[in-house]
Amino acid sequence: MMNDKKYLIPCSLTFSNMTLGMIAVFLLLRPLEKKYKIIGALCILTGGLIDSLDGTVARKLHASSEIGKQLDSFADLVTFGLAPIALLHSAGLIDESLTPSICALLYPLAGAFRLARYNLGSFSQYFCGVPITAAGLIVTLYGLVFLIWEELPITAVTNWITAGLLITLSLLMVSTLKVRRII
Repeated sequence: MMNDKKYLIPCSLTFSNMTLGMIAVFLLLRPLEKKYKIIGALCILTGGLIDSLDGTVARKLHASSEIGKQLDSFADLVTFGLAPIALLHSAGLIDESLTPSICALLYPLAGAFRLARYNLGSFSQYFCGVPITAAGLIVTLYGLVFLIWEELPITAVTNWITAGLLITLSLLMVSTLKVRRII
């Protein structure tokens, strides 16, 4: 079954998503100019677009596979779990304070748990918990606002808002909230 070339198409999309996530991490963790940080954020957002396509393409081509499902989760963890945290760090929203740093650690762990639960279950009409893709895109847009508008002050209040956002999204990802599938 996996010898059929049609399986390469959705897997190529999944690897593209993961590659964009890795590029984002590399760009965001280096002391580069702001434009490169914005490119890193755009890589995450583009990964979101590609992530919405790989599963749809796999279903339309009847090329869904267990390996594709696992690869998709690895790609999602990189692009929507780790890269958004790198963006927050790069934008100065995660500093040496203990609370935002702990929340930055918990967020990808919650995402990994949510992805593992999804892979072990059979959720055809809904997701159990907020998908890591949605959470990652929210975090990315939040961080991008601070990259684009440098005049926004980053204060202790901003650090608490960042921590609150990460905790809220982490709890929503590990929750049993039923989220209807739209694709």
